[in-house]
Amino acid sequence: MIVAVDCGRSYVKVITEGHTFLFPSKVSSWRQRNYKQELAGDIELEYQGRKWFVGKLAEREGEFTRQAMQDSKAVEETLILMMAALHLAGARGRITLVTGLPIGNFTDVEQKAIKRLLEGPHVVSLNRAEKRFYVENVYTTIEGGGAFFSAPRMGLVRIIDVGAKTTNYATFRDKVFIDRESGTLPVGWETVKVSNIKEMADLIAGTVSKTWSERDIVMLVGGMARKLEPYLQDHFRHAFALENPQMANVRGYFEIGKAMIR
Repeated sequence: MIVAVDCGRSYVKVITEGHTFLFPSKVSSWRQRNYKQELAGDIELEYQGRKWFVGKLAEREGEFTRQAMQDSKAVEETLILMMAALHLAGARGRITLVTGLPIGNFTDVEQKAIKRLLEGPHVVSLNRAEKRFYVENVYTTIEGGGAFFSAPRMGLVRIIDVGAKTTNYATFRDKVFIDRESGTLPVGWETVKVSNIKEMADLIAGTVSKTWSERDIVMLVGGMARKLEPYLQDHFRHAFALENPQMANVRGYFEIGKAMIR
């Protein structure tokens, strides 16, 4: 079974065969509630002897609710969010998991850390329903660049993926990744005010324009892609937001997963 998970700083996006969904990337410790109102999308997770609120329930009822904003993704928050994602995806048996890492942090050390965190047997209870599964393989690819494989094309293609904390920018030439014209910027839509979208676009363009041309095709992905589109078109006339840009990376991850096990 292939499960693709884009574990973003704001939302977790998930695709498996015939199933696509997302939920907020929020985690808090579980607490006893005097009056329990169960709403659609609420997640109470039990894993390795500990209990958690996840997603909307963590936002609404959690104390000291947190989201992973560290540079590394090999952290406890990622583990809890991934377990929730796999359970909700109907994980069973042996799992091939595909996920992403920021381009600027795509190192052997980080890839191995993610594999150690996620591979192996898991027993997860979500809303009192228990599932057992085995994550056999974890494949990692680059955030932003993963979106390319959701709509691959020949020629020169640039990608800008604005996340909550960071912005990944990637270059492909004839379907080959060009590392020297790609990277990660320490700016995201949770680090700027909504009124500063134009300034954010100017900052991103000012950095990538050192190696990119205004005539390049630039694919925009991420939850803010459509809002950034008109401002980035001031710098790159052929910039455009992909269809359903928030899910573009995870669509690409799923295509990579299918290619890996053919």
